[in-house]
Amino acid sequence: MKKLLVLSLFLGLMGSAYALEKVNITTGVYMESENHNAEYNSSDVTVHGVRAKLDFKDFPLWTEFAYEYRNADSLSGHQGDEDRYKFMLGTRFNAGDFSFRPEYELRIGDKRESAEKNVGHRFKPNWGYKFNDQWSLFNGWLFAYEPNKAYRGYSETKTWDDYYHEIETGVKFKFTDDQAVAFGFYNEYKKEEKSDMYPRAKKFDEWQIRLAYEKKFDNGILVSPFARITVSQKEEAKEGYDIKSKGKGRYGVKMGYAADNGLGVYGETYYQNEPREVDGHDQSDKNRFFLKLGIDYTF
Repeated sequence: MKKLLVLSLFLGLMGSAYALEKVNITTGVYMESENHNAEYNSSDVTVHGVRAKLDFKDFPLWTEFAYEYRNADSLSGHQGDEDRYKFMLGTRFNAGDFSFRPEYELRIGDKRESAEKNVGHRFKPNWGYKFNDQWSLFNGWLFAYEPNKAYRGYSETKTWDDYYHEIETGVKFKFTDDQAVAFGFYNEYKKEEKSDMYPRAKKFDEWQIRLAYEKKFDNGILVSPFARITVSQKEEAKEGYDIKSKGKGRYGVKMGYAADNGLGVYGETYYQNEPREVDGHDQSDKNRFFLKLGIDYTF
């Protein structure tokens, strides 16, 4: 019996050593806090998450799993609280100056106050093109479908006629290897007209201009202030109301630090102001403060 235990331990250590030679393993924890002004604090949410990523060295494939506990404030207690699971798979390849980084994500949200679940499929055919050493094109695209969705204790089933996407296309200019600026256009579009919950049936369309500056320091610190300015935003509900945003703006900064020993720290914070208009009448501004902090370790 002792020999069997010793052999099992030896084989386990050998397998772990072999895995570390073939795979980069990253684990981490993070938290997010999203807070609104008093009139809209039912949209507040706090997130605590853990993640693990496997990036294979010998061929271009990676996979990642993340778990989040999302603690949401709502008008009816905490019916929005959920356990969220994310399963992601991606690859990468280059063809000359062209790069392709497709990803797939299965997202499952398990509501704590009901038996309902959110299930979503998210496809990201990200790609880019390098014009020269200074100019490059980037495309961060996301196409998603949720066959069923739960909302504060209620459930709805949708059809393939409903649709959701986020598309960002832009250019980046590098001054030097450690300094760059980016300019892009972004569109978010959501169609949920097949919703069983009639008040939730709607169309949403938003266009943004996005600006960012990136600076890498010699000590491993990256700082990137950014601005996202909404040019047009409109929500049309089947219930009969229209919501417009007049000049929504988001201003913040992303930060990161990577140490030589595999330890990494990252964060993001921003302030967002959203003037709102409902059926032609001005409403109170919806303001949001967001904070995200995380720590990773790569073996």
